[in-house]
Amino acid sequence: MYQSKSLSISNSYYFRNKLYFIMKKAILLFVAIGIIIFLCGQVNAQKPGKALIAGISNGDISKDLLIGNGSIECDNPDFEIIYYNFSFIRKNGDLTVYSGRGNTLTESMKAEIKGLEAGSKVVIDDIGARTKGDKIIQLQPIVLLLN
Repeated sequence: MYQSKSLSISNSYYFRNKLYFIMKKAILLFVAIGIIIFLCGQVNAQKPGKALIAGISNGDISKDLLIGNGSIECDNPDFEIIYYNFSFIRKNGDLTVYSGRGNTLTESMKAEIKGLEAGSKVVIDDIGARTKGDKIIQLQPIVLLLN
């Protein structure tokens, strides 16, 4: 009886060690798979773009510079601007909103800019850009103050 007890204790110890060894290998395998998936996502991830007009994303701008460089660009050359909203907030609080396609300001937007006073705010938001993989993403708005 003592031998069978000793045999079952040694078998129990053997199986516990085997199970511990298998669990360590499984955990290492899952960690390695997680790291590989993370790294693949990082390699394929595109740098988030920043929308610019006349090289400015936020701040003061003159009417002439805004009209003369009337195209919305992205600092990531892999992105193409496809649509946007262009809003004017006059000093008296009146709001005018235009929707645009592509990346250039329309003639009516430029005419509206010419009529704005210094201190008026121009906001370009809801900026949609197409990535190289044909995915549509939203870029952060551009907020400008006319001087």
